[in-house]
Amino acid sequence: MKILIILPLMAVLSACSTIDTIKSKFSSESSEPEMVTNKVIVEDRGQSEVDAVVGEQSSFEWKESNEKEVEKMPEKEREKALTTLKSSDIKFTLYFDLDATNMNKEASQEVVKHVQFMQENPQIRLRLEGHADARGTREYNLALAENRALRVKEVLELYEGIDSRVTVVSYGEEKPDSKLDNEIGWQKNRRVEFIYE
Repeated sequence: MKILIILPLMAVLSACSTIDTIKSKFSSESSEPEMVTNKVIVEDRGQSEVDAVVGEQSSFEWKESNEKEVEKMPEKEREKALTTLKSSDIKFTLYFDLDATNMNKEASQEVVKHVQFMQENPQIRLRLEGHADARGTREYNLALAENRALRVKEVLELYEGIDSRVTVVSYGEEKPDSKLDNEIGWQKNRRVEFIYE
């Protein structure tokens, strides 16, 4: 019963407020109400083009803005350190099983060697590039490759002073190491590469 009384009362009050709005829009020179419309004015000020947020759709790079910037190592020192690293038995590519992101014991030991190198060279930065084979959708492969690189980064971050110097890039299936369309080729493409900067 209360609802039946309240509904007509609300309709009357609503109509009164609409009439008051129209009355207030009357101009002193005109006897017609001014029409109230919502307009958006778009103005072209001839500004230069805006760069794309993502330059390549095939790659994804995650970079946190709150990280402190690490000073770059002088080029000669960096080259000397990398030459020493390359002449050692350290692998720069880790391989993964089909649809897997976990690392075996051998791969974990390789990551520890990279940790030692980064601790000895505190200005060296590392980019982990994740890859996948061509099976699966493009989106799935980008996510899988990113998760592989993030898994390696997680291990690196267990050691102090390294996390702010490591970035992750996912290429998915876009940059295959092998063009073979069989298990031998696919195995070479399921990888994370260590790129020092």
